[in-house]
Amino acid sequence: MNQHILIVAAAMAAATLTACRTSYTSDGTSAAEIVDSYTGSINDVNLEIASEPITYTIDISTDEGRAKLNKLSYDEAKSLCLREAVMSARCAKLVNPQYTRLMKGRRVLRITVYGFPATYKNK
Repeated sequence: MNQHILIVAAAMAAATLTACRTSYTSDGTSAAEIVDSYTGSINDVNLEIASEPITYTIDISTDEGRAKLNKLSYDEAKSLCLREAVMSARCAKLVNPQYTRLMKGRRVLRITVYGFPATYKNK
């Protein structure tokens, strides 16, 4: 009986220690992916991609970032970061966005998106 209690206590301690670790990872789309920017005639618009990339970060170390990232999942934080990066760069989209994140358990502490801003131009 004591051995069973000891095994359960050890399993709970291991679960507690691994649930609170901080992890830093990155992901994004493959650089080899084809950008499907427009489904109409290529004579209507062109997608102009900037030569200089941008980065945009939301971090909980600021009051604004703490309010934005409060209770967001990683996918929700990723979407928010991309939308705000597009608005701050005043572009239509980011080409080949790459994400880095800092997390503690399931909580997002910081998320950064890197990509090339692109705008649509008429011919």
